[in-house]
Amino acid sequence: MVHREQPRSPGGPLTGLLDEVRLSLRDLEDGEPASYIPELSRVDPDLFGISLCALDGQVYGSGDTTVPFTVQSVSKPFVFALALADQGLEAVLARVGAEPSGEAFNSIRLEPGTGRPPNPMVNAGAIVTSSLVSGDTPRARFARILDGLSAFAGRSLDVDEAVYASERATGDRNRALAYLIHNAGSLTGDVEEQLGVYFRQCSVLVTCDDLAVMHATLAGGGVNPVTGDRVVAPRHAQHVLAVMATCGMYDASGQWMLQVGMPAKSGVSGAIGVALPGQFGIGVFSPPLEEKGNSVRGIAACHTLSDQFGLHLMRAVDPQRRPMPPRSLHGAPLRSLRHRPRAQRAALEEHPDRIRVHVLQGDLDFATAEQTLRVARELAPAVGWFVLDLTRVGRVEPVAADLLRALGKDLRGRGVRMVLADPDERQAMTRATDEFPDLGRALETCEDDLLGDLGLDPDAPVPLPVCDLFGRADERLRPALADAFDTLRLDAGHSVEPPAARIGERIVLWYVESGRLAVCADAAGAVSPLRTWSAGPGAALTPADFPGRFARQVLAERDTVCRTLTAAGLVELRARVPDAVAFLERAPLEGAETVDRP
Repeated sequence: MVHREQPRSPGGPLTGLLDEVRLSLRDLEDGEPASYIPELSRVDPDLFGISLCALDGQVYGSGDTTVPFTVQSVSKPFVFALALADQGLEAVLARVGAEPSGEAFNSIRLEPGTGRPPNPMVNAGAIVTSSLVSGDTPRARFARILDGLSAFAGRSLDVDEAVYASERATGDRNRALAYLIHNAGSLTGDVEEQLGVYFRQCSVLVTCDDLAVMHATLAGGGVNPVTGDRVVAPRHAQHVLAVMATCGMYDASGQWMLQVGMPAKSGVSGAIGVALPGQFGIGVFSPPLEEKGNSVRGIAACHTLSDQFGLHLMRAVDPQRRPMPPRSLHGAPLRSLRHRPRAQRAALEEHPDRIRVHVLQGDLDFATAEQTLRVARELAPAVGWFVLDLTRVGRVEPVAADLLRALGKDLRGRGVRMVLADPDERQAMTRATDEFPDLGRALETCEDDLLGDLGLDPDAPVPLPVCDLFGRADERLRPALADAFDTLRLDAGHSVEPPAARIGERIVLWYVESGRLAVCADAAGAVSPLRTWSAGPGAALTPADFPGRFARQVLAERDTVCRTLTAAGLVELRARVPDAVAFLERAPLEGAETVDRP
């Protein structure tokens, strides 16, 4: 098989959240390592690791995630998958059932009438499924199992020979189970040879990272997210996840699904593997076990992850707002609709890589948030502003909100400001000063900050006589042009009718000297006007900027001074200085069309 390194995250918000979970539980000292297999009793009880593998192959971890341990019963779902691949569902179900036993992992109960073990997750059922994997000899069959487990993990795995010897020497109960099911007809062939394969299967060495990748492979429908190789068919992955959900935690499986709500499998080495279909895989390792043979810290970690991050498989999802693939764009194709003078526009165009926009759609869950973290982690050094557009986002899952909140903190530490465009203003995800009700205002803020960094004050007053427009006029025309404009002062929050609505004194040209104007549309049924664009100092506007599709208003967002040219003033200017009007009609305005003829 092709061995590819698991792409491990160097840290960041998700790793930080895993750290919080692990550190909150590391002082939990209940339980003891398994003692019935002598080699397992010698493991350091303080070892504790949590790994998570997303379906893009990115692995996140906290604690002892690369320490090897034997897979034990966590191998059962994967060997079941191999048996399904080799024999088919019907052939496997003829020899082993798929019903919860309600009993411990080493239960001796068999199905009345058929002699089948109840399911592949208890020892009796796992011994049968191990025997169903293809291979002419025990050596060939185990080679197939080891290759299969390695394919699930995305790297070559080995056997701990000391643990294997210890298992074989002390496995009398498993030996009794094997002879019992052999007598019932479910297990065929030489019992000791079949047990040898099973004991070796349980003695394969893995790490937390391996378990996360293996379970992510099941969660992704049988494709290993690290190597990209298909290990089993989607239907086989589906069948395995179904049995894990109902039987994976033995006699605690019902309570597990009720409270944690994710398919899982535990092992007496202290490992727990979890798969959340379509999202990720988790591996947890901590040797001390409770009375049912499950890791004490592992169970607590999974409960915490499920509760805090809203990961329960049965949680309600709005079918109209399912997550959709995000889009990540540089700021250049999504420049704000702010009318700016030429110098500011040129400065922004020269630095298109400073603002990055990431567009999210549908409900925001773990998978979409994790992709956003990865995009943020790979931001180019030049990026100073990371804009998240949540305009089309419905519900935000708790885990996604936690990740975005942590991302904002992480980016601030890197000198990047994260800004949200969110009509619902879910300020729990960021600081209120970094959240805006629409993408336009979010982009305007980032652009203003960038201009400030470049030495341009976007709010500095620009008197009419020194504006870009008049700077291109002949000197003898400038006084006449300036005298033709009236002065309009607007207090912050004051609104006036748009120019197109003024019949007798229609304004044909607005120029903003200081402050800021916003043009708003009163959409039918809207609680508040919809802001369409804005204009700051140095911007010139004509009636073409006020299309009459909706009833509109011009709102002063700050104390604003405008210079206005009315139709009557334009007629008077034409009579006095025709060349001045001819200049206005020819000149392209900064952020506007040419002046309309009255």
